[in-house]
Amino acid sequence: MSENQPLQFKIQEEITELAASVNEIVSRFRELQNPLRESSEKVPIATEQLDKISEQTEAATHQMLDRVEKIVQQVEDSKKGLDEIKVYTKDGRTGDISALADVLIEKASVTCNDAYIIMDALQFQDITSQQMNHAASLLEDIEFRLQSIMGALKGQPDDEADGDNQQNKRDRVYDPHADLFDKRTDQSAIDDIFARKG
Repeated sequence: MSENQPLQFKIQEEITELAASVNEIVSRFRELQNPLRESSEKVPIATEQLDKISEQTEAATHQMLDRVEKIVQQVEDSKKGLDEIKVYTKDGRTGDISALADVLIEKASVTCNDAYIIMDALQFQDITSQQMNHAASLLEDIEFRLQSIMGALKGQPDDEADGDNQQNKRDRVYDPHADLFDKRTDQSAIDDIFARKG
Protein backbone atom coordinates (compact mmCIF):
# COMPACT_ATOMS: atom_id res chain seq x y z
CA MET A 1 0.00 0.00 0.00
CA SER A 2 2.78 2.38 0.78
CA GLU A 3 4.07 2.09 -2.81
CA ASN A 4 0.64 3.02 -4.24
CA GLN A 5 0.20 6.07 -2.02
CA PRO A 6 3.02 8.15 -3.58
CA LEU A 7 1.74 7.20 -7.03
CA GLN A 8 -1.80 8.07 -6.02
CA PHE A 9 -0.66 11.42 -4.59
CA LYS A 10 1.34 12.12 -7.73
CA ILE A 11 -1.67 11.35 -9.94
CA GLN A 12 -3.88 13.47 -7.70
CA GLU A 13 -1.36 16.32 -7.89
CA GLU A 14 -1.21 16.08 -11.72
CA ILE A 15 -5.01 16.05 -11.97
CA THR A 16 -5.21 19.10 -9.69
CA GLU A 17 -2.67 20.98 -11.83
CA LEU A 18 -4.49 19.94 -15.01
CA ALA A 19 -7.81 21.13 -13.55
CA ALA A 20 -6.21 24.46 -12.61
CA SER A 21 -4.82 24.85 -16.15
CA VAL A 22 -8.20 24.03 -17.70
CA ASN A 23 -9.89 26.53 -15.35
CA GLU A 24 -7.36 29.20 -16.36
CA ILE A 25 -7.95 28.48 -20.07
CA VAL A 26 -11.72 28.64 -19.61
CA SER A 27 -11.33 31.89 -17.68
CA ARG A 28 -9.15 33.36 -20.46
CA PHE A 29 -11.66 32.41 -23.14
CA ARG A 30 -14.47 34.02 -21.13
CA GLU A 31 -12.39 37.21 -20.95
CA LEU A 32 -11.87 37.08 -24.73
CA GLN A 33 -15.57 36.74 -25.53
CA ASN A 34 -16.34 40.39 -24.76
CA PRO A 35 -13.69 41.91 -27.09
CA LEU A 36 -14.68 39.46 -29.82
CA ARG A 37 -18.36 40.38 -29.46
CA GLU A 38 -17.56 44.11 -29.45
CA SER A 39 -15.35 43.71 -32.53
CA SER A 40 -18.02 41.78 -34.41
CA GLU A 41 -20.52 44.56 -33.58
CA LYS A 42 -18.20 47.31 -34.85
CA VAL A 43 -17.42 45.76 -38.24
CA PRO A 44 -20.99 46.29 -39.58
CA ILE A 45 -20.96 49.88 -38.26
CA ALA A 46 -17.69 50.59 -40.07
CA THR A 47 -19.04 48.97 -43.24
CA GLU A 48 -22.23 51.01 -43.00
CA GLN A 49 -20.16 54.18 -42.54
CA LEU A 50 -18.08 53.40 -45.65
CA ASP A 51 -21.26 52.71 -47.67
CA LYS A 52 -22.67 56.02 -46.48
CA ILE A 53 -19.50 57.80 -47.63
CA SER A 54 -19.81 56.23 -51.06
CA GLU A 55 -23.50 57.14 -51.42
CA GLN A 56 -23.05 60.72 -50.26
CA THR A 57 -19.99 61.30 -52.42
CA GLU A 58 -21.86 59.98 -55.44
CA ALA A 59 -24.92 62.14 -54.69
CA ALA A 60 -22.82 65.29 -54.19
CA THR A 61 -20.94 64.63 -57.43
CA HIS A 62 -24.17 64.19 -59.39
CA GLN A 63 -25.61 67.34 -57.84
CA MET A 64 -22.52 69.33 -58.82
CA LEU A 65 -22.51 67.95 -62.37
CA ASP A 66 -26.20 68.83 -62.80
CA ARG A 67 -25.60 72.36 -61.56
CA VAL A 68 -22.51 72.83 -63.73
CA GLU A 69 -24.53 71.71 -66.74
CA LYS A 70 -27.23 74.29 -65.88
CA ILE A 71 -24.59 77.00 -65.41
CA VAL A 72 -23.05 76.23 -68.80
CA GLN A 73 -26.49 76.49 -70.45
CA GLN A 74 -27.24 79.76 -68.63
CA VAL A 75 -23.90 81.23 -69.70
CA GLU A 76 -24.59 80.19 -73.32
CA ASP A 77 -28.04 81.85 -73.11
CA SER A 78 -26.45 84.98 -71.61
CA LYS A 79 -23.90 85.16 -74.44
CA LYS A 80 -26.74 84.95 -76.98
CA GLY A 81 -28.59 87.69 -75.10
CA LEU A 82 -25.52 89.94 -75.14
CA ASP A 83 -25.17 89.34 -78.88
CA GLU A 84 -28.81 90.39 -79.27
CA ILE A 85 -28.11 93.57 -77.25
CA LYS A 86 -25.31 94.40 -79.69
CA VAL A 87 -27.73 93.97 -82.59
CA TYR A 88 -30.42 96.05 -80.82
CA THR A 89 -27.87 98.80 -80.13
CA LYS A 90 -26.67 98.80 -83.72
CA ASP A 91 -30.25 98.97 -85.03
CA GLY A 92 -31.24 101.65 -82.49
CA ARG A 93 -33.85 99.43 -80.78
CA THR A 94 -33.03 100.54 -77.26
CA GLY A 95 -36.52 99.72 -75.97
CA ASP A 96 -35.88 95.99 -76.48
CA ILE A 97 -32.62 96.19 -74.53
CA SER A 98 -34.33 96.82 -71.19
CA ALA A 99 -36.52 93.69 -71.40
CA LEU A 100 -33.57 91.56 -72.52
CA ALA A 101 -31.41 93.01 -69.70
CA ASP A 102 -34.05 91.89 -67.18
CA VAL A 103 -33.92 88.34 -68.59
CA LEU A 104 -30.10 88.35 -68.44
CA ILE A 105 -30.14 89.64 -64.84
CA GLU A 106 -32.51 86.79 -63.89
CA LYS A 107 -30.21 84.25 -65.60
CA ALA A 108 -27.19 85.72 -63.77
CA SER A 109 -29.06 85.41 -60.46
CA VAL A 110 -29.93 81.75 -61.17
CA THR A 111 -26.30 81.09 -62.17
CA CYS A 112 -25.07 82.67 -58.94
CA ASN A 113 -27.47 80.53 -56.87
CA ASP A 114 -26.32 77.41 -58.73
CA ALA A 115 -22.70 78.33 -57.93
CA TYR A 116 -23.63 78.61 -54.23
CA ILE A 117 -25.28 75.19 -54.41
CA ILE A 118 -22.06 73.77 -55.90
CA MET A 119 -20.00 75.34 -53.12
CA ASP A 120 -22.39 73.88 -50.58
CA ALA A 121 -22.15 70.45 -52.22
CA LEU A 122 -18.36 70.67 -52.04
CA GLN A 123 -18.68 70.47 -48.26
CA PHE A 124 -19.07 66.74 -48.79
CA GLN A 125 -15.25 66.56 -48.60
CA ASP A 126 -15.25 67.66 -44.96
CA ILE A 127 -18.19 65.42 -44.12
CA THR A 128 -16.61 62.51 -46.00
CA SER A 129 -13.36 63.06 -44.11
CA GLN A 130 -15.22 62.92 -40.77
CA GLN A 131 -17.08 59.78 -41.80
CA MET A 132 -13.84 58.14 -42.95
CA ASN A 133 -12.15 59.05 -39.66
CA HIS A 134 -15.08 57.49 -37.80
CA ALA A 135 -14.85 54.29 -39.85
CA ALA A 136 -11.05 54.20 -39.46
CA SER A 137 -11.40 54.68 -35.71
CA LEU A 138 -13.82 51.74 -35.52
CA LEU A 139 -11.47 49.57 -37.55
CA GLU A 140 -8.47 50.59 -35.40
CA ASP A 141 -10.45 49.70 -32.29
CA ILE A 142 -11.26 46.30 -33.78
CA GLU A 143 -7.58 45.80 -34.63
CA PHE A 144 -6.63 46.79 -31.07
CA ARG A 145 -9.10 44.28 -29.60
CA LEU A 146 -8.00 41.48 -31.91
CA GLN A 147 -4.32 42.13 -31.09
CA SER A 148 -5.21 42.00 -27.39
CA ILE A 149 -6.88 38.65 -27.99
CA MET A 150 -3.84 37.37 -29.88
CA GLY A 151 -1.60 38.55 -27.04
CA ALA A 152 -3.80 36.78 -24.50
CA LEU A 153 -3.69 33.58 -26.52
CA LYS A 154 0.10 33.81 -26.62
CA GLY A 155 0.17 34.40 -22.87
CA GLN A 156 1.43 37.98 -23.21
CA PRO A 157 0.52 40.26 -20.24
CA ASP A 158 -2.46 42.57 -20.98
CA ASP A 159 -0.65 45.82 -20.15
CA GLU A 160 2.26 44.93 -22.47
CA ALA A 161 -0.10 44.23 -25.41
CA ASP A 162 -2.14 47.36 -24.62
CA GLY A 163 0.97 49.55 -24.64
CA ASP A 164 2.08 48.26 -28.05
CA ASN A 165 -1.41 48.72 -29.51
CA GLN A 166 -1.92 52.23 -28.11
CA GLN A 167 1.34 53.44 -29.69
CA ASN A 168 0.01 52.54 -33.15
CA LYS A 169 -3.43 54.11 -32.63
CA ARG A 170 -3.88 57.52 -34.24
CA ASP A 171 -5.85 60.37 -32.63
CA ARG A 172 -8.79 61.26 -34.86
CA VAL A 173 -11.29 64.09 -34.62
CA TYR A 174 -14.69 63.48 -36.17
CA ASP A 175 -18.42 63.81 -35.76
CA PRO A 176 -19.82 60.26 -36.00
CA HIS A 177 -23.16 61.74 -37.09
CA ALA A 178 -21.82 63.97 -39.90
CA ASP A 179 -24.22 63.64 -42.80
CA LEU A 180 -24.44 65.48 -46.10
CA PHE A 181 -28.18 64.94 -46.42
CA ASP A 182 -29.17 65.75 -42.83
CA LYS A 183 -28.13 69.38 -42.56
CA ARG A 184 -29.62 71.46 -39.81
CA THR A 185 -28.68 74.87 -41.20
CA ASP A 186 -29.25 76.11 -44.72
CA GLN A 187 -27.47 78.92 -46.58
CA SER A 188 -30.38 81.37 -46.27
CA ALA A 189 -30.21 81.12 -42.45
CA ILE A 190 -26.48 81.86 -42.55
CA ASP A 191 -27.03 84.79 -44.95
CA ASP A 192 -29.68 86.19 -42.58
CA ILE A 193 -27.20 86.09 -39.68
CA PHE A 194 -24.60 88.03 -41.68
CA ALA A 195 -27.25 90.50 -42.94
CA ARG A 196 -28.31 91.30 -39.35
CA LYS A 197 -24.71 91.82 -38.19
CA GLY A 198 -23.76 93.91 -41.24
